[in-house]
Amino acid sequence: MMKIDEQHLKNLLPEVQKQLQLSDKERLYHIEEDKWIGYPIAVDIIDKLETLLNYPKKNRMPGLLIIGDTNNGKTSIIKRFASKYKAYKDPKKYDATQIRVIATQAPSGPDVGHLYSRILELFAVPYNSTEKVPKKEEMIRNYLHKCGAKMLIIDEIHNILSGPISKQKQFMNTLKNLSNDLQIAIVLSGIKDALYATNTDPQINNRFKPIFLTKWQLNKDFVSLLAGIEKTLPLKKASNLATTKAIALRIHDLSEGNIGEVFDLIVSASELAIKSQSEQITLEEIKDCGFVKPSMRKSFDEMVNL
Repeated sequence: MMKIDEQHLKNLLPEVQKQLQLSDKERLYHIEEDKWIGYPIAVDIIDKLETLLNYPKKNRMPGLLIIGDTNNGKTSIIKRFASKYKAYKDPKKYDATQIRVIATQAPSGPDVGHLYSRILELFAVPYNSTEKVPKKEEMIRNYLHKCGAKMLIIDEIHNILSGPISKQKQFMNTLKNLSNDLQIAIVLSGIKDALYATNTDPQINNRFKPIFLTKWQLNKDFVSLLAGIEKTLPLKKASNLATTKAIALRIHDLSEGNIGEVFDLIVSASELAIKSQSEQITLEEIKDCGFVKPSMRKSFDEMVNL
């Protein structure tokens, strides 16, 4: 059995230290698990969501629009925040489970009925999918009120741009009215095109203040991110991702500054490190793990299909 350096062992999270005793197959499973690193902008957004969640009820509730490129952390932040507020039973309210945060994904177009169906599915209540929109809305309002919802999060809001402007405006006005009537905060998330969705009306534009998840620069925050990620990897040797300049440069270049791509690259290189028994990420693992930078994938696919 490979001897593990004591300093490397101390650098790993306690649960990851235990994973080093597992089989290769089990360690590969843990490497694939979602990981959370509390980097500055993510912590800031979660703090803003906490503030919104605890905002006093008023006729015009504030909202938030989280903007970022594909695979740059938006959904992970939303899931992290929502996971803190799981459904629970309130002994004073026997008739309904309490759910403070409702998180769902926008439908593939500006279809309010489909959005209502998605929310009803989250409540796990019986309903007729062919029911008229007004009836679904009545049910939605009833359940949101009964469960004590204080926030509705809708991810991938740019999906509604596939429909006509009039439908987009109707969809956004529905969200605004829902927020006003039930006095709940609504949070939207999407790529930069989502700004068009909130520009359908000045009142809506003012309601959803944007916060941007920009691409990562090659700086101390990025190096800190790499150090945090390495603590989660059940590899038996230190990779020194943060302190080996050539590795940090290569990861930043290949990921093009998107945090999701950083994780995907490091996961692929870690898997190769276990399978090859090198047990660490070096430039060799990064080169051989098969990762293709995002901007090259279309041309890569075209070459493969020739």
